Amino acid sequence: MHITTLTPPSGEPLSLADAKAFARVGSDHDDALMRQLIAAARARVETETGLALVTQSLRLTLQDWPIGILEQGVMRLPRRPAQGLTAVRLTDGVEATLITDQFQLTPGLSPQLKPQSGLAWPWPHSVHQWIEIDWVAGFGAAETVPEDLLHAVKRIVAFGIEHQGSRDWRAHEALTTELDEWLQPWREVRI
Repeated sequence: MHITTLTPPSGEPLSLADAKAFARVGSDHDDALMRQLIAAARARVETETGLALVTQSLRLTLQDWPIGILEQGVMRLPRRPAQGLTAVRLTDGVEATLITDQFQLTPGLSPQLKPQSGLAWPWPHSVHQWIEIDWVAGFGAAETVPEDLLHAVKRIVAFGIEHQGSRDWRAHEALTTELDEWLQPWREVRI
């Protein structure tokens, strides 16, 4: 399973001005670093929660459908919330068979992909073929990102400014503990 970003977010969930205000940075000489920290903080929050904060287009590449898919009848998309399904295809990298119309996606924080009623899961025809699923994920624009997730991004950015070049493992451990508390409600529990 591999996730590729087809269309990145058009912007970050945190503006440079808001990041500077939160980190209490008054000068402009670290603006490039601040922008990098904002992008890195968003990526960290997304990775730790399985969320897409701002709207983006993603592609999931699978060699085969996950184990247990026939029993479960649905597949959970790994990045949420899902806004909509763009394409499902079987491909060998040269030729592709579009099979989007055979699927339906339940959007939201628990996105579920399943075959249309009465249809079976279409399997790759050879070992040289794989499955690609394209979808749009994210909460929407920057102003629609939930406040606790935005706060986690702010804390990571402020930490990066405060501890530039620091190897203080206790400070890093404290940030990790704090982030765990902020992000725990957003982590998806799978049984």
